[in-house]
This record gives sequence, structure tokens and C-alpha cells, in this order.
Amino acid sequence: MGLRERKKEQTRAALVEAAARLFAEKGYDKTTVADIAAAANVSTRTFFGYFRAKEDVLFAGTDQRLRAIGEAFDAVQADTPLEAVRQILDRVLAASDDLSSPDRLALMFAKPELQAQALQRLIAAERLIADRLRRAYPDRLDDTLSRATAGALVGALVGAALAGIERGDPPQALRERMRRALHLLEDGLRTLE
Repeated sequence: MGLRERKKEQTRAALVEAAARLFAEKGYDKTTVADIAAAANVSTRTFFGYFRAKEDVLFAGTDQRLRAIGEAFDAVQADTPLEAVRQILDRVLAASDDLSSPDRLALMFAKPELQAQALQRLIAAERLIADRLRRAYPDRLDDTLSRATAGALVGALVGAALAGIERGDPPQALRERMRRALHLLEDGLRTLE
């Protein structure tokens, strides 16, 4: 990565960090784009060079996770869809910043306008996983099976995360609950081996 790309990543990270801090201190509704930009020492114009709107900065980790899922599929060598899903989940959960901030995750599902954004990203994740599974295992998964597998996986992980958030679980406990949710799916996914 060149100097310019590193600088862009640093600015993006500063915006995400400033937003998370301000959302925790002031609340989501009372935090403005101008507040976030000022806290990151950039202009509002710079903010809009990185994010379309305030809610997009809240979902920055989710967008990175979608990219990480795609990259993980490219890197994973697994004989079965079940093993691929297990390896990808381990990689993505280990690198997930959102799980370090359960309050931010809770906020994503607390407000109707943010729920819509969260749902769009969940659907995108499901489609990405289904597409990658279908391409990686064309002899085992047709469109229906790849979509069903991806839907079951996303649904189980979201259900486990939301239950943990509602209980106030710390980040490591959230990760463990999500891994337990994958174990629940394993019997059904074994039919794909």
C-alpha cells in the first residue's frame, strides 16, 4: 500500500473512531456530520469523500466485513462447504471491529432508519456468501442450496449476536455465541459434504 492509500485509510479510520466516540458520548441523534469531521480534524467535505451520510460511518465495519468475506473465500482452501464456512467465520470474527463495540451493534438495530441499512447489508452478505459457495462448490450446491446455506448462516449469526447484545455480553462472549450458532448449523450443513 502506497503513502496515499495509507493516508486515506488513516483518515477513514479517524472518522470511524471519532463517530464511535461521539455516538457513545452524545448519542447518535445528537451527533452531526460536522461534529464527526471536527473530531477527526478534517472538513465536512472530506467526510463526504469517505461516507455518503452519517449512518454510513456507523456501518463502516460491516462494509469492511463484507470485503473480508470475499477475501476469505479467495484465501480458504476447504474440501467441503462446511469447512469453508467454518474457516471464513473464524477469519471474519477475529477481525471484526463491530464486535468490540456491542453498543454500536445495538444502535444499528435500535432505530428503524438504521435497521433498513442493517438489513440491506445482511442481504448483501447473504448474496455474497451464496454466490461464493455456489462458485466454489458447483458440484454440491445449486442456487437453492447455496442460498439456503447462506441464509441459515447469516440468520443464525445475527440471532446469536442480537441475543448477546440484549444480554449485554462483552465482545469475546459475542464471538463465542456466534461460534456456537455455527455449531448448531453443522448437522444440517453436513448433508452438503
